[in-house]
This record gives sequence, C-alpha cells and structure tokens, in this order.
Amino acid sequence: MKVIQPTEKKHFGRPRQSNAELLLNYEYLWVDTLRGLRDGNPEVETESRAGGSVFIKSSGRGPEWVHLATRGKKARIIRQQKFGRTPDEIRRWRARVKGEEDQFEKDVSSPVRIKISPVPSERRLWEALKRAGTAAQVRRICSQSKRWLKPRLEFASGGFMEPWPFRRALYREAEKFCRAKLDPRYPRRDNRKSGDYRRVEYLARVLAGLTHRLAPSTAVEMLRKMKHTRQCDCWRCMRRIAPRYPRSLAHLLASGDWFPHI
Repeated sequence: MKVIQPTEKKHFGRPRQSNAELLLNYEYLWVDTLRGLRDGNPEVETESRAGGSVFIKSSGRGPEWVHLATRGKKARIIRQQKFGRTPDEIRRWRARVKGEEDQFEKDVSSPVRIKISPVPSERRLWEALKRAGTAAQVRRICSQSKRWLKPRLEFASGGFMEPWPFRRALYREAEKFCRAKLDPRYPRRDNRKSGDYRRVEYLARVLAGLTHRLAPSTAVEMLRKMKHTRQCDCWRCMRRIAPRYPRSLAHLLASGDWFPHI
C-alpha cells in the first residue's frame, strides 16, 4: 500500500480547490496517529527488500577492488592481487567479480524478513484528548506527548528530523478541534466495544480537514460521501473498508487487524 505523506508547505488561507486524494491521505495518517496514541504498535514481522545495500567497483589504474554491503551480512572489500596479474589471473578475477555481482543482485531482489519493534501507546493522553474542552488543554496534551503527537524526532546529538509535519495541525488548530467535538455527529456517548474507534475515525476526519485547512464539517462530509470505484486503490479500498464493503474501519480497528500478518 502506498500512502504519500504531504509536506507542510502551504499558502496562507484555505485551499482554492480541495484535493480529495490529499484529504484521504491525511485521513489515513491521522487514523494511524490516533489509533497509535490509544493502542500503540505491536511488534510486527514483515518482509522487505534488502534496502541500504551497496555494490561498488573501483575504476582507474592500479589493482581493482569491490565493496559489498547487503542487509544481514557483514560488509566486505575484495581486492585484486597487486602482483602476478597474468592473463589467467585477470580472467579469474573478472569471473569472481561477476559472480559476486550476480549474488548481490540475487540478495537485493529477494525479500528478507524483518521485525519492527513495538511502540508503546499514550493511552492517558488519548483519554485526556477526548475530555479536552479548551485549546490550552489540547496544546498541553500535544506538549506532553513523547511519541504519537510529536511532529519530529530529536537526537541526543542535538539534531532532529521531522517525519510527521501534519501533526502540527492539532496544536495549531486546537480551538477548532474542540469545537468539532461539539458536533452532534461526534460519537461522544458510543459505549460499544467499537465506540472508541468510531471516535478515532471521526476525529481523524476532523484533523484531516484542519491539516488541509478545510472546515471540519466539510472534511467530515467529503470523506463520508466520497465515491470509491472498483478500480480505486486508496488505503480504504486496500483494506476493504470502503462503503461498498460490509466491514467498517471501527470494526477493523476493534478486531486488531490494522497490521497485516505476513
């Protein structure tokens, strides 16, 4: 499944024309964020291509060498002999390099099983976010989050990276977020097992709109009424929870099937 995380570089004011695909991407990102805030991530075992692999051949004069590094294997440097480079030795060297290159291509193209470490929830903050009635309370919750509501990762060296810029919308639009929870459509009193996940879905749609600088009510209606054709490959159709499927997002989350088991 491909989900593109948009950057936060926007013009001031509301967009002249709403982008349904972008709004749908924001909905996915916020569903995953709020779900993680509530439940965290379990340890997941999955398959991945051998990313980060390197194959470098020297060029120019002098003895040749090859540098190899693939996932799960120790990096190696193979060097050609400095002396005694007869035609037979050169042919053997070329054959060895070709063999190493073929094996590298095979390793890179073959999937490897990897384990992704679990990420703890911040359930206390999720409960507080549901109760929050003022912008100050929401912003305090954002500031207290160590994982799920932070837009960036900070390193001990003092550096940082910002992989989740969309999360800034909750802090920025905290007042509108609180007002959106007063809407009669917000499932405030749903006490069923799946009720909390209906709140996740509703608030994710509200935040998708606020991230896209749309009114929450507009975003909720757009996402609720969005048409999905049989050729649609959005995240909802990939998980078979679009309107034409019998299963809802709330039931998917309540059953614990958010993460695929490979």
